[in-house]
Amino acid sequence: MNRDFKLTNDKTIAQVEEEMKHGIEQLYLDAWAKGVSVPYCDENYQLHLANPDGSDDLVDFDTETKTYKFLSRDAETGNGRFAYLLKK
Repeated sequence: MNRDFKLTNDKTIAQVEEEMKHGIEQLYLDAWAKGVSVPYCDENYQLHLANPDGSDDLVDFDTETKTYKFLSRDAETGNGRFAYLLKK
């Protein structure tokens, strides 16, 4: 799809994508400010938690108990997928 295509709100697809990216980043920062880890799925559909210290954990989510089970540490402090947000 052409990212320069204008939508009915007179914004391009690229502009909307950029606004969404910033909105999602703000959700992560707001959750981390409260000490809450944020779940995300990677390209292989594995569930991870992005932690407030910039680390990532691989987890399993139990739908019955609505709890996470820690499987492994994927990225150490400051090296997680979204750790760049802490440096902004």
